[in-house]
Amino acid sequence: MLPEDKQALTIAKRTLKNLNFVYESKQKGNDVEEFTQLLNSMLGMIISLREEYFKGRVVAWEVLEQYKLKKIDIKAKMPDTASPNLTTHTTFSQLIANIRHGFSHNCFLLVGNKDNVISGITIWNIPFGKENATRNRCWEVTMTEEELKGLATLFVSFISKDLGEI
Repeated sequence: MLPEDKQALTIAKRTLKNLNFVYESKQKGNDVEEFTQLLNSMLGMIISLREEYFKGRVVAWEVLEQYKLKKIDIKAKMPDTASPNLTTHTTFSQLIANIRHGFSHNCFLLVGNKDNVISGITIWNIPFGKENATRNRCWEVTMTEEELKGLATLFVSFISKDLGEI
């Protein structure tokens, strides 16, 4: 095991610990922005840890099942007339890579509910060199806050198990 692997895992665990603290604070009535913390946590974990840990690696959903981790069913948007080139992700590592690319290229929008509270996020990818326009999207997903939080937890749990930590 490389020292970098331990460092990445340590950062991921601490990020998740801080995220859980913010959610607990919100439940206690404190004025915290839990979705903002979730988004910042995902930005940090997905962008840096994907580069350090997942880049060039294929992690099938079956690997998560072998580790007794529950798959989160996040469905990519299917092609339509506005975005005819949309594709889907078929592996856990593809989902992580697609989210990473969307975040790092600022290809995301916050989704609000009827009370104007942030309730989720839409993330998409555009091929290199193309204009950031709906017609050029090649992957898109909308996730609720719960799905995004579940993915953060799954991501850390997977790395922990894969490195033999738990």
